[in-house]
Amino acid sequence: MGHYIIPTEHAVKRYRERIRMMNEDRAQTAIVESVKHSRMIALTKFGDREIRENRGAVFVCELHGNDMYVITVLISQVDLRFVV
Repeated sequence: MGHYIIPTEHAVKRYRERIRMMNEDRAQTAIVESVKHSRMIALTKFGDREIRENRGAVFVCELHGNDMYVITVLISQVDLRFVV
């Protein structure tokens, strides 16, 4: 059984508003690829939600079995810096 990343209509709309304007099919593909390459930065205590980040875009995801639904897309306001 596979694992699937499924962007909601709301997430596609927010991606097109906040990240890059493109047609809906390309936006869905871009969201899936970004989530694949993202890192988990937080888990919510209730609701089985993951907060994931990739290149300044923050994705709020909900897990339902093997499916990960991307609920919304935000732009990170935090400048990430790593101490070496």
